[in-house]
Amino acid sequence: MVFEEKKLKIWNDQYWNLIKRNIGMISISEQNIIKEAKVTIFGVGGLGGPIVCQLVRCGCERLTICDNDKFTESNLNRQLCTLDNIGEYKVDFFADYVKKINPEVLIKKFYEVNEQNLSSILIESELAVLSLDDPLTSIIISRECLKRNIPLLESWGIPYLCAWYFTSKSLDYESCYGLETKELSIDKIQKSTDLQKKIKTKMLTKLTKFPGIRERFDREPGALNGILSGRLPSVSFAPIVQLSASYLAFEAIFSGLLKIKPMILAPHIIGYDYFEMKPLKFKIS
Repeated sequence: MVFEEKKLKIWNDQYWNLIKRNIGMISISEQNIIKEAKVTIFGVGGLGGPIVCQLVRCGCERLTICDNDKFTESNLNRQLCTLDNIGEYKVDFFADYVKKINPEVLIKKFYEVNEQNLSSILIESELAVLSLDDPLTSIIISRECLKRNIPLLESWGIPYLCAWYFTSKSLDYESCYGLETKELSIDKIQKSTDLQKKIKTKMLTKLTKFPGIRERFDREPGALNGILSGRLPSVSFAPIVQLSASYLAFEAIFSGLLKIKPMILAPHIIGYDYFEMKPLKFKIS
């Protein structure tokens, strides 16, 4: 078979059978970069769960996954779970699931992310993916990634194909979202309920930067205002969330690990509006 003779000796037959159809889109040496890279995914819900699965299917064998949530029935519309998984910790589900794809995967799971354990979570990580909806935890993660010079990749489950990085060369996370918290300790933020509400409100209002978002989210009048006010949960629709997750996985591999594609650095958003079939380009700050 073509490329069979190029198979690396360190790859067993099971791994080769898993990834051999990748070759051509990526090289043998690039495949080994994917295999050896350590990626940390924060949040394994609608976005993070599919990212974990796609990275494993692409041949990644070193993953750390973090989430304190359990599956509920409200997750069924977009997340990789069934009624049988209701009440199960998401990290437990995915740790088991990916082993059925590749038993050689080394996967670490964490049920909590905080200042005390974050250094252990990120040890040896080359890339982190932010796919959770907790602004305070996201601030903690972004600060630690910046300190460790670990690229932090983010996107949202909205109807646009785009993703952006926070690195030492980008605008930092807190400045990008106008949070006015850079000079505050995490402890001080944690102790202020009012400040945490303001942070969440500022994060939500960034949605309105995306052109056409009101038309997308407000087909039932009042939905977007309900989301922005915190009275309604964010809209999540399966095809849209899955598309965003796939694009995040693509970015993680081709810009984060292989450096084939340039990173889009925050606050710049460059992508595609697939409702309008138009390019997307603006600053989210």
